[in-house]
Amino acid sequence: MVNKVRMKETFCELVSIYAASKKEREVCDYLKCKLKDLGASIIVEDSAGEKTGGNSGNLIAIFPETQEGLPSIAITGHMDCVEKCKNIKPILKDGVFRSDGTTVLGSDDKAGVTVILEGLYQMKEKKTPHGKLTVIFTIQEEIGLMGSRYFDATLAGDVDYGYTFDGDGEAGTVYNAGPSQYTMEYTITGRAAHAGMEPEKGINAIQIAGIAIANSPTGKIDDETTCNIGTIEGGLATNIVPETCIVHCEARSRNNEKLEKTVEKIDNAFKNATAKYKDAKLTIKKNKEYEAFNIKEDHEAMKLFAKACKNGGYKLDIRQSNGGSDSNLFVTHGFETLLVGVGMTDFHTNKESLKEKDLYEAGDLVWQIINAQTE
Repeated sequence: MVNKVRMKETFCELVSIYAASKKEREVCDYLKCKLKDLGASIIVEDSAGEKTGGNSGNLIAIFPETQEGLPSIAITGHMDCVEKCKNIKPILKDGVFRSDGTTVLGSDDKAGVTVILEGLYQMKEKKTPHGKLTVIFTIQEEIGLMGSRYFDATLAGDVDYGYTFDGDGEAGTVYNAGPSQYTMEYTITGRAAHAGMEPEKGINAIQIAGIAIANSPTGKIDDETTCNIGTIEGGLATNIVPETCIVHCEARSRNNEKLEKTVEKIDNAFKNATAKYKDAKLTIKKNKEYEAFNIKEDHEAMKLFAKACKNGGYKLDIRQSNGGSDSNLFVTHGFETLLVGVGMTDFHTNKESLKEKDLYEAGDLVWQIINAQTE
């Protein structure tokens, strides 16, 4: 079984380290020391931080195979947290970790990092045979998966498949599918005029945006498709007919055909609204942030995970995610990665919590995955 005292200490130490996106240096250095103690043969940072304006790169550690013929697997988590994550004071009461209410707890994803470290300690202490093991701690996951986007896969070498410990749900929870995502920016240009003296000479860009938004799909479209009107910027003063309005939106779906249709409907709503006003103009910018992933239940990664759950006594709970994670981007680097639950709840809020039991069991599950390779 895991070392509960060590896990508590590690988790509390990690969440106490300030590690907002682009500011992961201190936690990266902390993890380098841990990985050295664990016996990694290679510990290296890539240049992702330099490309994104951060103070740290992704951290990659390699544990060479100790038994031939076993798969080469990656185990990953991310180092950054959403704000407010400065001066976190973790409190353990009645078997549940919480912050003092003035910050997030930071279990997203310090819980994932903690359970990975414990799994590695168990591997070392039990002398567990294993194939090549690549541990990856990414940066800037919380601001658009920037770490995994700029991950230097050449430093990891060959990886067959992996597990990203960054999901909700107790030990045994696994997400084998996640969505593609588009972000969209619609800029409407009308005509400014004095709102009191001659408003008829103006073209109200905010009014056009309102018509477009009213005719756009939003919210949950179906079980695998969502979209959201996120931000609106426009206008200078109440006495000026607003010349410009910018609307930012997003759309996600695990089905790419549905995603394209949803984005097309939003595009058309803005085009049609703008066309109602002579001389109004519309500029559309779209970016596909990441591709969907879908790992079949007969995939070797799923088989190994199911075996590990059985050995550890954890109920296998297969789910599909509507959120983005590093799992979406690792596939572009040559290996598919399952998203695994570590027990966090209400993450990204000051009500965030983590059951002590879920933390320990997720740590054990990391070791169970490593150990199940030999069976």
